[in-house]
Amino acid sequence: MHGSLDASSLLSLVSPPPDSPRASAAADPTGVLTHVQGLLTAAAAAGVAPTSLLLSALARRDRALAARARRTAEWARLLAEAIELDDQATQVAHDVALLADIGALAVVARADNPWLEWQRRRAAHDLLQAVPALAHLAPAALAVSERFDGDGLPLGLHGDEIPLAARIARLVRDFDLASHGWWPGQPAAVGIRACAELVALAGQTVDPALVHSWLRVLDREVAADVA
Repeated sequence: MHGSLDASSLLSLVSPPPDSPRASAAADPTGVLTHVQGLLTAAAAAGVAPTSLLLSALARRDRALAARARRTAEWARLLAEAIELDDQATQVAHDVALLADIGALAVVARADNPWLEWQRRRAAHDLLQAVPALAHLAPAALAVSERFDGDGLPLGLHGDEIPLAARIARLVRDFDLASHGWWPGQPAAVGIRACAELVALAGQTVDPALVHSWLRVLDREVAADVA
């Protein structure tokens, strides 16, 4: 039935455009997750990659968040390669960073919600866990908000207890936030200041060993951009 459909046309079947009244209303999280899971079933029948479909759905909800997902996924891939992870582990790191915010499909941001980050982590975990092709990403997606010092959410994991893919995603997401989405080709000073913030937080929110590797990645990327 859906053999000729791509991600965009699948979304048009069941997902309202971002400016419609239904899309702007705060949806019931369980209902949204069920809705997206049904969408993924249709995607599988159409041969559409689930990661592509989820990112398209996220872009319809929040374009800026989807753009951040793409940036941080690429940074995660570069960092994973820098620490010489194998191809499979590198792909996991990339996909965890890419899909870390898909919980936004189920939990709409509200200024009076102090648990937004945790709720979105849980929603992302539950959605990934329900998709056989993505279930292996669920534990790391749940742990993206953990802190290296053990003072994070949801489980208070410490150091190497945090999945490596989650530690990578945490670092590149923190860098992206501190640098306001810096990318090679933009003023290098912005990225350098963001790195200084990460160095100050090494051992607290982020893995200090990964910070050192990240500095080498940024040095290489800036040098290549200048050249």
